[in-house]
Amino acid sequence: MQKRSIRRKLPVLIFTFSIILYVDFQLRTSSLPKLSVAHHPSSGALHRSIQQAPSPAKGDARNPATDSSSGGIGGHPAAGGAAAHVTQSKLKLEDIYVAVKTTGRFHQTRLALLLETWISRTKAHTFIFTDAEDEDLQSNGYNVVVTACQSDHSQQALSCKMSAEYDGFMASDKRWFCHVDDDNYVNPEALLSVLSAFPQDGDIYVGKPSLDKPITAHELLEGNATREVRFWFATGGAGFCLSRRLAEKMAPWASGSRFEQTSATIRLPDDCTVGFIVEKRLGISMVHCPLFHSHLENLLLVSHRGIPHQVTLSYGMFENKMNSIEVKGSFSKEDDPSRFKTVHCMLYPFTSWCP
Repeated sequence: MQKRSIRRKLPVLIFTFSIILYVDFQLRTSSLPKLSVAHHPSSGALHRSIQQAPSPAKGDARNPATDSSSGGIGGHPAAGGAAAHVTQSKLKLEDIYVAVKTTGRFHQTRLALLLETWISRTKAHTFIFTDAEDEDLQSNGYNVVVTACQSDHSQQALSCKMSAEYDGFMASDKRWFCHVDDDNYVNPEALLSVLSAFPQDGDIYVGKPSLDKPITAHELLEGNATREVRFWFATGGAGFCLSRRLAEKMAPWASGSRFEQTSATIRLPDDCTVGFIVEKRLGISMVHCPLFHSHLENLLLVSHRGIPHQVTLSYGMFENKMNSIEVKGSFSKEDDPSRFKTVHCMLYPFTSWCP
C-alpha cells in the first residue's frame, strides 16, 4: 500500500519541483542587467557611401608596420573595438583644422564669397594660406597665413603652400587636418558627420580622386634612376582630410622643407604628393568618399535633395560654360553663378543677408 501511495504521489512531486525550478530561473534571469552593443558613431547613409580604394601592394610600402589591412572603416583598424570608443571624446567642429589655399588676386572674388558664406560659421578654426598681405582680412580677425610661396599655379608654388598648411596643422592642437581650395564650399555639419564615422585614433586619409584609376608617376632615385609607382590621391580641388595620427606619421616626408623635396622626387604637385606619402611611403590606403566635389566633375549630377549631405561643392568654367550645381533659390544664376549663396541660405536660412 505504501509503495502504491508513493507511486501515485511521485508524478505530482516531480511536477511541483519542476515548477519551482522554472520560477527560480525566471527570477534569476530577470534580475540581470540588459547589455547593449556600443556602436561606433555613424553618419547613416553618409557613412555607407564611403568606399575604400584597392590597397597598394605591400611591396611598395616603406613602412609595413603601418599597413592597414586589418579591418575597420575603410580598411583601417577599429581602434580596439567598443572599449576604445568609450574613452574617445566626441569630435567637435572646433577639432577640425580647415586650411584654405588661395592667392592674392582672388582675395576680393573667390575668397570674399567663402568669407560671406561658410567661413562665417567656421572662422575660429579656418586658416587662410595665401601669398599676399591683406590688412582687411587680418583686421577682421581671420586666421591668415602669408607664405613666402610664389603666386602662380606651378608645382613648386602649390607644394610650397601645402607644406605651410601641413606645418600649421602640426603646430596646432586640432585632431583633423582638412584642405580645401578657394573655389570650394564646405558644409561644416556634413564634414563633422563624415569624420565622426571614423576611429578617431586611426590612420585616415579621405577624399575623392579626380581619376578613375591610380595615377602613374616616376619616382626619382639615386644616380638619376627612376622607378614607376602607382597610387591613389585625393584631388585638392575637392578637398581632403587627414587624421592627426596619420599626419604625424607623414612627418619624415612632409615636415618643413621635406614636403617640397618629396614633391620634386615624383615631379607632381601638392595633392599628388600627399597621396604618394600616404600610400607609397606609409602603405596606407586612401578612403574614397563621393561626398567631396571638385570643378573637374559634372556638378549637375549632384541632386537637389542630396545637397545638404555633401561635404564640399565647387564651381568653375568648363567648355565656356559655368559648371555648378543645379539648385533653385532666391538668387538668380547671374547674381549667384557659383550657387554658393543659394546653398548657404538653404542650409542656414536665418542668415542676415538671405532673402
